[in-house]
Amino acid sequence: MKKVYLLLLSFAFLCTLSGFANSPCDSEMKMQPKTQTSVPCQKPCKNPCEKPSPQAYVKPCSSECFLCTNKNMKTLFTQMRLSDTQICTAMKIQDKYELEVLSLNERLECEEANLCQLKQSCAKRSQINKVKKTIKNLKKKRKEICKCYEKQFKALLSDQQKKAYRKYKKC
Repeated sequence: MKKVYLLLLSFAFLCTLSGFANSPCDSEMKMQPKTQTSVPCQKPCKNPCEKPSPQAYVKPCSSECFLCTNKNMKTLFTQMRLSDTQICTAMKIQDKYELEVLSLNERLECEEANLCQLKQSCAKRSQINKVKKTIKNLKKKRKEICKCYEKQFKALLSDQQKKAYRKYKKC
């Protein structure tokens, strides 16, 4: 029986608390007109970037370039004297590379736009550094993908063709 009384007492106490929850201070706050003042940044942003236009993003290499060499594919193949089967296999490797890197480039473009927006809005340094780290990791991943496909391409080549490839790549 004592438990029931204790329960009723605690219920009554909670009901009275909820009655006092609507204090007159709250109603005064609701009556005052809200003025929206934007608080400027305490520090001006250093080197804010311009908003990139959708056409401003340039892929690391065009469709005529082979893998990540930024060298023309046709001249590379002729200078290396690749056979038709080697050219066909190299084109398949190129297609796989482009598919994999295309989504990565789109994500990279998005992150760079995000970084620019954060710099313009004077975001916290930690947020900016986090996005910069993401961009760095994406570029690193793209480079790793390039190396992987380049290894596959080099596996097709003879020793003489590998020499020609290294020589052409340096130029």
